[in-house]
Amino acid sequence: MTSTVLFVDDDENVLRGLRRMLHPMREAWQMVFVDSAEKALAAMAEQPFDVVVSDLRMPGMDGAELLTIVSKTYRSSVRIILSGYAEEEAILRTAGPAHRYLSKPCGFDCLVEAVSSAVALRRFLDDEGLRQLVSSLHSLPSPPDVFLALLEELRSKNASSTSVAHILSRDVAMTAETLKLTNSAFFGLPTRITDLKDAVRLLGLDTIKALTLMAGIYSSYSGDTATAAIIRRLGNRSLGVGMAARTIAELEHLDQAAIQEAMCAGVLAHVGVLVLVANFPLRFRRAVNQVENGVQPIYEAERQVFGASHTELSAYLLGLWGFVDSVVEAVAHHHEPHRYKGQSKLVGILHCAQALAKTCGAAMARGESEELDDIALRSGLDMDFLMASDLIDRLPDWRNAVDEVLRRGGVE
Repeated sequence: MTSTVLFVDDDENVLRGLRRMLHPMREAWQMVFVDSAEKALAAMAEQPFDVVVSDLRMPGMDGAELLTIVSKTYRSSVRIILSGYAEEEAILRTAGPAHRYLSKPCGFDCLVEAVSSAVALRRFLDDEGLRQLVSSLHSLPSPPDVFLALLEELRSKNASSTSVAHILSRDVAMTAETLKLTNSAFFGLPTRITDLKDAVRLLGLDTIKALTLMAGIYSSYSGDTATAAIIRRLGNRSLGVGMAARTIAELEHLDQAAIQEAMCAGVLAHVGVLVLVANFPLRFRRAVNQVENGVQPIYEAERQVFGASHTELSAYLLGLWGFVDSVVEAVAHHHEPHRYKGQSKLVGILHCAQALAKTCGAAMARGESEELDDIALRSGLDMDFLMASDLIDRLPDWRNAVDEVLRRGGVE
């Protein structure tokens, strides 16, 4: 199926260069090139576009304003900024409306990868309504107490990258938003950052403060207290999954980059739950009721209620934001690893990490017996997958190590 891509730039020379460079993609993409935001909106009124790639600085309506309108009016379109301005203003003005930020000059491979991966994400999420919801998100809600703790720390004279990263790590939304920004081409890094402390150091406390107070990229949840409590527990659970995944990766003697990816995938594996809880609290409660009544696992209940599970939603959102493929694929398959047809240790690690974090956390909270804990653990694992992957014999060591790490960290 041909994808539709709209390119917007006020410099006619840039548009001509894009036409020439992307000529090999003419059979895969239907491309339209316009020299103003106004013409872009006129083109979108005539036909839908899968992806919109816009310059930032343009006379009249600029790229940030254009993509803000697109996010509200054409919610399913993926929005990419392609700009040569490497200033803090670029991050502050595009952090919300843009899914990704590419810097000029942008080579053929980089641009094709960004657009192609955005279109390919549809394999994770068939439901058009959910796709529109995820694509139109400008920020994700954080628990009020964590948000206030961040504000207080940023105002403190003793604030440091370590102290701010510690607060951010308590919340799924803040972690996701911070890593998203750090991985934009604004920084021109040769590799993508998956460690939160590195991300905070790179952004700097002044930028974090500006994002919090001016750009609204971190936002406090203002709904009912019951949903706020769920969001708070989700942050704690996500941190536990991340710690479990990192622990397993260390036991497997993976390199430092892979260990950081494991932690990142664990913390962000349930960002899709945050989307569902914050936007559809009553429907999400219905899905949870089906799980509590022993009808089906959560991901199947979510598919029945919403048409997609949190695994697909999480993978779609992380893919939109340009996270590395290994993290996206692990998140997409962390409940059903047998559905992944590639080769990735991270898929198996995250699958076990989420089950171990849940059962070890439950044992800590309720004092469950080892026998009951073992039954609960095995019920949350794809045992056939673990046997086929030669991971089954590692479970006892992983379980003991994860349990120790979570108890030491006080994470349930």
